[in-house]
Amino acid sequence: MARTFTLLLVAVAMPIASCFSTGQSSRAQFLKTVGRTSAAVLTLPNIARAKSGDSSNIVMPNYVEYLIEKNKQVDPSDLLYKGPDLELQLRRIGEAANRLPEIVSLAEDKKWSQVQGIITGPLGTLLQTLNSLASSANSKEVTKAAQQVKKDLLEIGVAAGRKESVPCVKAAENATKDLQKFVMLL
Repeated sequence: MARTFTLLLVAVAMPIASCFSTGQSSRAQFLKTVGRTSAAVLTLPNIARAKSGDSSNIVMPNYVEYLIEKNKQVDPSDLLYKGPDLELQLRRIGEAANRLPEIVSLAEDKKWSQVQGIITGPLGTLLQTLNSLASSANSKEVTKAAQQVKKDLLEIGVAAGRKESVPCVKAAENATKDLQKFVMLL
């Protein structure tokens, strides 16, 4: 903004300055001419000035009102998010449980990349679903069962990484049993 103003000022002052006309020119004469021109430009009314008093209508925050609002009891029926939908979460667990027997057959056929694909794909969101349900259940038994299913899934991944079918099959069977136990605890 200041640079544009300076360029405009010099552009206006150039033709007026007598230092550019024929005859004697000096730096003092040029600065005198630029000073007069800038004084003339600065006295012009500025169209972009805001109306005075617009900012005085802002309501300042009140600390007492904040404390009252903070300690106010919230009606649960007014909340947008009311927690995880149990039916949806159980459906996701059922879909994941249907994929566990596939791991057994794939491990016996030694298709390790497909086993890893099932673990990271359909069973990848299973841990998030289990943790969500365990936190909403507020039970240590449910949390422990969710951790056991997580442990079983990690064992499947480790066995698949080592390309060992027997531990992979055993971990998949344990995961199925532990997942059923988790659902029964809900």
